[in-house]
Amino acid sequence: MALLEVKELSKRFGGLVANDRIDLRVNEGEIVGLIGPNGAGKTTLFNCIAGFYPPSGGSVRFKGQEITGLAPNEICLLGIARTFQIVRVFKDLTVLDNVMVGAFNRTNSAVRARQKALEVLDFCGLTPKKSMLAAGLTIADKKRLEFAKALATEPSLLMLDEAVAGLNQTETAEAVELVKKVRESGITVLLVEHVMEVVMPISNRVVVLDYGKKI
Repeated sequence: MALLEVKELSKRFGGLVANDRIDLRVNEGEIVGLIGPNGAGKTTLFNCIAGFYPPSGGSVRFKGQEITGLAPNEICLLGIARTFQIVRVFKDLTVLDNVMVGAFNRTNSAVRARQKALEVLDFCGLTPKKSMLAAGLTIADKKRLEFAKALATEPSLLMLDEAVAGLNQTETAEAVELVKKVRESGITVLLVEHVMEVVMPISNRVVVLDYGKKI
């Protein structure tokens, strides 16, 4: 059984068909790359899977359970976390507090949330910057913080939307190693990426969208 199964998923915005009857399977333990030109519908598909948009048609199943149309917080509780193409951190909170926000997905205890956040910061290499305000981070560290916030929710599936966009060669290589490390920890990964040098070597399979269709 697939961890994630998308069947005949469509999303329309008025007369624009952003996703057109897309089928997608992601099996446990895989890294699946989702590629295609700008405007192909990749982020829209992410938003439909993660609950940010209600699909216009079709279905999304996760661990065998129908999740089509559920709210993002409900889907996150089931074990799907995602990052965003445009980095979204809580700029006025510390790095540690940012990750604790994610950890509160699984606990109401500040002590346990702090412990989980510290573990994730260590995993992501951000421990030395835990007391910094997120606003003061570089773009590479903000993207790493996005990883950490998502991982703190304890996902089974991590969806990454252009995780290396705007990074230099060294930062890109570090981000790729972090993706590999995430998969090695037992978390399945679905990633949208434009940099072929990144997506091709690490993906078990690659899915291509063009004009809203899977090709």
